[in-house]
Amino acid sequence: MSHGGKRPGAGRKSINSPFGEPTFLVRMPISIKPKVVTFLEEFKKRRALSITQPQSVLIAAAINPPLLELPLYIGKVSAGRTTGFASPAQDYEQERLDLNKKMVTNAPATFFYTVGKSDDSMIDDGIMPGGLLVVDRSITAKSGKNVIAIVDGEYVVKRLYKRNEVIELRSMNKERNYPPIRYKEGLELLIEGVVTYAINAL
Repeated sequence: MSHGGKRPGAGRKSINSPFGEPTFLVRMPISIKPKVVTFLEEFKKRRALSITQPQSVLIAAAINPPLLELPLYIGKVSAGRTTGFASPAQDYEQERLDLNKKMVTNAPATFFYTVGKSDDSMIDDGIMPGGLLVVDRSITAKSGKNVIAIVDGEYVVKRLYKRNEVIELRSMNKERNYPPIRYKEGLELLIEGVVTYAINAL
Protein backbone atom coordinates (compact mmCIF):
# COMPACT_ATOMS: atom_id res chain seq x y z
CA MET A 1 0.00 0.00 0.00
CA SER A 2 1.34 3.42 -0.97
CA HIS A 3 1.68 6.09 1.71
CA GLY A 4 2.13 8.96 -0.71
CA GLY A 5 5.93 8.92 -0.91
CA LYS A 6 8.42 11.14 0.80
CA ARG A 7 7.15 14.52 1.95
CA PRO A 8 9.32 17.63 1.38
CA GLY A 9 10.87 18.79 4.63
CA ALA A 10 10.19 15.51 6.43
CA GLY A 11 12.83 13.55 8.33
CA ARG A 12 15.56 14.44 10.81
CA LYS A 13 16.63 18.06 10.65
CA SER A 14 20.28 18.97 10.13
CA ILE A 15 22.01 21.00 12.81
CA ASN A 16 23.36 23.16 9.99
CA SER A 17 20.37 25.48 10.28
CA PRO A 18 20.50 29.24 9.57
CA PHE A 19 20.90 29.69 13.33
CA GLY A 20 23.81 27.28 13.74
CA GLU A 21 21.96 24.99 16.14
CA PRO A 22 19.02 22.53 16.07
CA THR A 23 15.54 24.03 15.56
CA PHE A 24 11.97 22.88 16.19
CA LEU A 25 8.53 23.68 14.88
CA VAL A 26 6.18 25.84 16.94
CA ARG A 27 2.82 27.47 16.28
CA MET A 28 2.45 31.16 17.04
CA PRO A 29 -0.32 33.76 16.83
CA ILE A 30 -0.30 35.61 13.51
CA SER A 31 -0.38 38.93 15.37
CA ILE A 32 3.15 38.46 16.77
CA LYS A 33 4.73 36.95 13.65
CA PRO A 34 6.47 40.21 12.54
CA LYS A 35 8.12 40.61 15.96
CA VAL A 36 9.28 36.99 16.04
CA VAL A 37 10.68 37.16 12.50
CA THR A 38 12.55 40.39 13.33
CA PHE A 39 13.94 38.83 16.49
CA LEU A 40 15.19 35.75 14.59
CA GLU A 41 16.83 37.87 11.91
CA GLU A 42 18.67 39.85 14.58
CA PHE A 43 19.64 36.57 16.29
CA LYS A 44 21.25 35.35 13.06
CA LYS A 45 23.13 38.64 12.68
CA ARG A 46 24.46 38.50 16.22
CA ARG A 47 25.57 34.88 15.80
CA ALA A 48 27.38 35.70 12.55
CA LEU A 49 29.14 38.59 14.26
CA SER A 50 30.17 36.41 17.18
CA ILE A 51 32.04 34.16 14.76
CA THR A 52 33.77 36.85 12.70
CA GLN A 53 34.17 39.67 15.23
CA PRO A 54 35.66 39.98 18.71
CA GLN A 55 33.30 39.10 21.54
CA SER A 56 31.38 42.09 22.88
CA VAL A 57 28.85 42.21 25.67
CA LEU A 58 25.78 43.99 24.29
CA ILE A 59 22.73 44.98 26.25
CA ALA A 60 19.51 44.24 24.39
CA ALA A 61 16.21 46.02 24.95
CA ALA A 62 13.69 43.98 26.92
CA ILE A 63 10.87 42.63 24.75
CA ASN A 64 8.16 43.24 27.36
CA PRO A 65 9.66 45.59 29.96
CA PRO A 66 7.70 46.45 33.11
CA LEU A 67 5.95 49.80 33.02
CA LEU A 68 7.80 52.64 34.69
CA GLU A 69 5.55 55.60 34.06
CA LEU A 70 6.85 58.86 35.51
CA PRO A 71 5.10 62.27 35.68
CA LEU A 72 5.51 64.46 32.59
CA TYR A 73 5.05 68.15 33.34
CA ILE A 74 4.41 70.92 30.85
CA GLY A 75 5.42 74.54 31.12
CA LYS A 76 8.24 76.73 29.93
CA VAL A 77 11.77 76.25 31.29
CA SER A 78 14.13 79.10 30.44
CA ALA A 79 17.57 78.12 29.17
CA GLY A 80 18.72 81.61 28.17
CA ARG A 81 18.57 85.16 29.42
CA THR A 82 15.49 86.01 31.43
CA THR A 83 14.22 88.92 33.49
CA GLY A 84 12.64 86.71 36.06
CA PHE A 85 11.54 83.21 36.96
CA ALA A 86 8.44 81.53 35.59
CA SER A 87 5.76 80.84 38.14
CA PRO A 88 5.79 77.25 39.48
CA ALA A 89 2.02 77.41 39.26
CA GLN A 90 2.17 77.07 35.48
CA ASP A 91 3.66 73.57 35.71
CA TYR A 92 1.21 70.78 36.25
CA GLU A 93 1.05 67.09 35.59
CA GLN A 94 -0.16 66.50 32.05
CA GLU A 95 0.35 62.78 31.67
CA ARG A 96 2.63 59.93 32.66
CA LEU A 97 5.51 58.98 30.41
CA ASP A 98 7.24 55.59 30.05
CA LEU A 99 10.74 56.03 28.63
CA ASN A 100 10.56 52.51 27.16
CA LYS A 101 7.84 53.73 24.81
CA LYS A 102 9.69 56.97 24.11
CA MET A 103 13.08 55.53 23.25
CA VAL A 104 12.39 51.98 22.01
CA THR A 105 10.14 51.49 18.98
CA ASN A 106 11.41 48.06 17.90
CA ALA A 107 12.59 46.12 20.95
CA PRO A 108 13.98 43.00 19.18
CA ALA A 109 16.25 45.22 17.05
CA THR A 110 17.28 47.68 19.78
CA PHE A 111 20.59 47.48 21.63
CA PHE A 112 22.58 49.76 23.92
CA TYR A 113 26.21 50.75 23.51
CA THR A 114 28.45 52.68 25.89
CA VAL A 115 30.80 55.34 24.52
CA GLY A 116 34.39 55.11 25.74
CA LYS A 117 35.25 57.48 28.60
CA SER A 118 37.89 59.29 26.54
CA ASP A 119 36.14 59.14 23.15
CA ASP A 120 35.28 62.71 22.13
CA SER A 121 35.00 62.41 18.34
CA MET A 122 31.20 62.93 18.28
CA ILE A 123 30.65 65.62 20.91
CA ASP A 124 29.33 68.16 18.38
CA ASP A 125 26.39 65.80 17.81
CA GLY A 126 25.71 65.44 21.54
CA ILE A 127 27.42 62.04 21.88
CA MET A 128 29.63 62.55 24.90
CA PRO A 129 32.36 60.38 26.46
CA GLY A 130 30.81 57.73 28.71
CA GLY A 131 27.35 58.26 27.22
CA LEU A 132 24.80 55.54 26.55
CA LEU A 133 23.59 55.08 22.97
CA VAL A 134 20.25 53.60 21.94
CA VAL A 135 20.74 51.84 18.59
CA ASP A 136 18.07 50.43 16.28
CA ARG A 137 19.35 47.80 13.83
CA SER A 138 16.11 47.75 11.83
CA ILE A 139 16.50 51.34 10.57
CA THR A 140 18.13 51.79 7.17
CA ALA A 141 21.46 53.58 7.56
CA LYS A 142 21.29 56.65 5.31
CA SER A 143 23.83 59.36 4.66
CA GLY A 144 23.76 61.90 7.49
CA LYS A 145 22.72 59.40 10.16
CA ASN A 146 24.89 58.59 13.16
CA VAL A 147 25.65 54.88 13.14
CA ILE A 148 27.44 52.16 15.03
CA ALA A 149 29.89 50.50 12.65
CA ILE A 150 32.51 47.76 12.86
CA VAL A 151 35.71 48.79 11.10
CA ASP A 152 38.35 46.06 10.88
CA GLY A 153 36.93 44.46 14.04
CA GLU A 154 36.58 47.69 16.06
CA TYR A 155 33.26 49.23 17.10
CA VAL A 156 32.96 52.96 16.34
CA VAL A 157 30.19 55.56 16.39
CA LYS A 158 30.36 58.01 13.48
CA ARG A 159 28.20 59.99 11.08
CA LEU A 160 27.69 58.09 7.84
CA TYR A 161 28.43 59.92 4.59
CA LYS A 162 27.57 58.40 1.20
CA ARG A 163 27.81 60.16 -2.14
CA ASN A 164 28.27 58.40 -5.46
CA GLU A 165 31.11 55.91 -4.86
CA VAL A 166 32.41 57.63 -1.71
CA ILE A 167 31.54 56.10 1.67
CA GLU A 168 32.96 57.70 4.81
CA LEU A 169 32.49 57.55 8.56
CA ARG A 170 32.94 61.09 9.84
CA SER A 171 33.68 62.47 13.29
CA MET A 172 31.76 65.44 14.66
CA ASN A 173 34.36 67.41 16.61
CA LYS A 174 35.37 70.67 14.92
CA GLU A 175 38.02 71.45 17.52
CA ARG A 176 39.92 68.17 17.10
CA ASN A 177 39.13 67.75 13.38
CA TYR A 178 39.63 63.98 13.32
CA PRO A 179 40.13 62.59 9.78
CA PRO A 180 37.24 60.55 8.32
CA ILE A 181 37.36 56.80 7.85
CA ARG A 182 36.94 56.23 4.11
CA TYR A 183 35.82 52.85 2.84
CA LYS A 184 38.26 51.28 0.40
CA GLU A 185 38.93 47.82 -0.97
CA GLY A 186 40.25 45.52 1.71
CA LEU A 187 38.67 47.45 4.59
CA GLU A 188 36.10 45.44 6.54
CA LEU A 189 33.19 47.74 7.31
CA LEU A 190 29.84 46.64 8.70
CA ILE A 191 27.02 48.98 9.77
CA GLU A 192 25.49 47.65 13.00
CA GLY A 193 22.60 50.09 13.36
CA VAL A 194 21.42 53.68 13.57
CA VAL A 195 21.79 55.72 16.76
CA THR A 196 18.36 56.99 17.82
CA TYR A 197 19.14 58.48 21.24
CA ALA A 198 22.21 59.53 23.21
CA ILE A 199 21.91 59.59 27.00
CA ASN A 200 24.61 61.64 28.71
CA ALA A 201 25.25 62.44 32.36
CA LEU A 202 25.39 66.12 33.29
